[in-house]
Amino acid sequence: MKKPKHSRDAGIDELKVGGLTLQGVTRGGVETCLMVPELKLMFDVGMVPGGALGYGTILISHGHADHLGGLAYYLAQRRMTGLAPPKVHVPEEIVEPLGRIFAAWGEIAGRALEVELSGHAPGDKVELGRGLTAYARRSTHRVPSLAWVIERESRRLRAELIGRSHTELAALRREGVEITQPHREIALCVTGDTQIELLREDPLVGSARVLVHEVTGWDDRRDVAATRRWGHTHLDEMIEHAERHFSGEALVLVHRSMRHSRAEADRLVRERFPAALRERVHVFGR
Repeated sequence: MKKPKHSRDAGIDELKVGGLTLQGVTRGGVETCLMVPELKLMFDVGMVPGGALGYGTILISHGHADHLGGLAYYLAQRRMTGLAPPKVHVPEEIVEPLGRIFAAWGEIAGRALEVELSGHAPGDKVELGRGLTAYARRSTHRVPSLAWVIERESRRLRAELIGRSHTELAALRREGVEITQPHREIALCVTGDTQIELLREDPLVGSARVLVHEVTGWDDRRDVAATRRWGHTHLDEMIEHAERHFSGEALVLVHRSMRHSRAEADRLVRERFPAALRERVHVFGR
């Protein structure tokens, strides 16, 4: 199996899996910002890493500073560079306090922050355009939080035409035959911070072709009970439940605590995940 490509750019990791490119930074308690260029979507904005200003749609998981602290700076920089106000989708519970923050920051800066801010409840469906639909799912964290599931619609060759030559297909098109049909798939889920219950109890999450799931604790330096008290997932829980509840192509583990190095995380994946799942598990973040 061909190993996924990781970028060497300082500070920003890059991983190509499941037809998508994941770029960004994600370290527990420090900074999370994940960019997916094929979907033109960004998830969370703890800070503003290189390339982030080019994304006009952000899906926010929750309001902790390591996931949202860079938003005011991002908005100010977008405006300064002449970019349109972005669309920012957040849990409905934080719309009002964010409004207060924006007002205060505008007062301090002498210029209002411009943003299309939308609040969402679990179960909401958000049409993003370009064949993309986002579904807000209730994750389990210490504060109101959402996982975001992205469904993508594309067109694929009709099943009965698979195997036909290009010449035959071109002839059918000239005759007015529709040779493709709509295809919908759950292309991506980004969980944000959450306990393992999200994966265990929400089949839509586990069906994603690419599932970006947090694993904050990796050993007994913070055990399962302590990890759960902070609203996070421990590696032991992921190993116990992933094989049963994840059916997709790539399980990407993010939000690693600063207690654990990348080399250590890679080793634990190799040593501890069952063979049937191991090749689909990837560690993301430097």
